Amino acid sequence: MPFRCDAPYFYDTLGSNTRSRSAGGTQSVPPLSEALPGKLELRPDQQVDSVAEIDARALYDRGIRAIAFDADQTLCRFHGMGINDRLLTNIEVMRGLFADRLCIISNCTDRRREELIEHFPLHVVPASKRKPSAEPYREAERHFDVPPEQWAFVGDRILTDIVGANRAGWHSILVKPLAPETDPWFITMARAYERLLWRTYRM
Repeated sequence: MPFRCDAPYFYDTLGSNTRSRSAGGTQSVPPLSEALPGKLELRPDQQVDSVAEIDARALYDRGIRAIAFDADQTLCRFHGMGINDRLLTNIEVMRGLFADRLCIISNCTDRRREELIEHFPLHVVPASKRKPSAEPYREAERHFDVPPEQWAFVGDRILTDIVGANRAGWHSILVKPLAPETDPWFITMARAYERLLWRTYRM
């Protein structure tokens, strides 16, 4: 059975997201038709504060054999260079448990993808389409030869990370953003919309 949270949280207030904004380049916004998912697609299977809090053994015991992560605000602050230090210990546990079947799936510019490849010790999945399309997830499945029911995805965004993972048939894990004050304005606006959906659907 998937993990469920009886008292789901989302981000406390918009204020923490609006103190500072970084230009940091541009990112594509998913088409409107892909940004209006149903309630079940919006709901994560599991929620934790951060990657550091994920119980890798529990995932393994339920049949998960590979894990993919979003990068910005999941493994690092927005456009950070390398995995946040406090997450590294659990990443190494996962690396051993899942036999290095760990990767990054990120909606980023080509330049940012090159940075991820250079600075992150994980495979970065190339894809012609962006989350929430299922294509990046399928590319990860092909690369590691692991079927969808044995995958987990960890991300901080509902409309891209969680919806995409749910559409792909993966176990979806929502984390809080590591440093929301570093988000550019368009991500801050997207998070506000996600909170509205969260409250509307009472998830």
